[in-house]
Amino acid sequence: MTYSISKGMLYKEGALGRQVPSPNHSGAYRVNPTKLVMHYTAGGSGYGSAAWLANPNAGASAHFVICREGTVIQCVSVDRRAWHAGKSQWGELTNLNSYSIGIELANWGPLRDDGTTAAGKAVDYIEAAHKNGGRVRKWEVYPPAQIVAAEAVARAIAAYHPIDEIVGHDDIAPARKLDPGPAFDMTAFRKAVLGQVRGNAAPERGTVTASSLNVRSGPGTTYPVVSGLSRGQSVPILERRREWISIAPGQWVFGEYVR
Repeated sequence: MTYSISKGMLYKEGALGRQVPSPNHSGAYRVNPTKLVMHYTAGGSGYGSAAWLANPNAGASAHFVICREGTVIQCVSVDRRAWHAGKSQWGELTNLNSYSIGIELANWGPLRDDGTTAAGKAVDYIEAAHKNGGRVRKWEVYPPAQIVAAEAVARAIAAYHPIDEIVGHDDIAPARKLDPGPAFDMTAFRKAVLGQVRGNAAPERGTVTASSLNVRSGPGTTYPVVSGLSRGQSVPILERRREWISIAPGQWVFGEYVR
């Protein structure tokens, strides 16, 4: 699957993705977000969670909700600050809503001792203690289709914004949050998205110099346009093939307009 982002909105194979818009956001970022924060919904269906985040009474939102079978739902433009992090800190940054993109994965998180959800449903699980402490518990697993979709969406985000780190809600708010929890392989996810484990050198990046720049599915003008970029956007430089640059899997731009 090929995802891309244009003007804050997610596209899949060139078509605008599914949306459940949420009013719960704080307008445009003052600085480009550099962090991606992973969450679990602690609930059932992804659509149910997206619907709740679209309710003004929820007082919360995320940019994306990804269902267990891999369906991606966008709730907030990635050009706007969603309310997913709450009271949070990472390094010198506080209030991570102002510096990050939030992805919610449909997942119950910790289960009952018998391996069932709060709704009484049996699901696949692992047994582990959380890295921040506590007893060994059962945690719902993240299905492969969901992880594949999350990786693809995260790569599209990293091609649009200068994302340099991926963290969990349990990293930025360890005293009060457990998500995404021990069933989520953060090390593998970081490597799949950024081509690195946090702490290693970030991939080379460039800045779009053209007023608008087509993103194509391959390195040449015969490949279809899948999205577009605007002047000043930062993009990763993953591969160079003659005069073309790969900015994400299945996404190529003409290198003359990236410096």
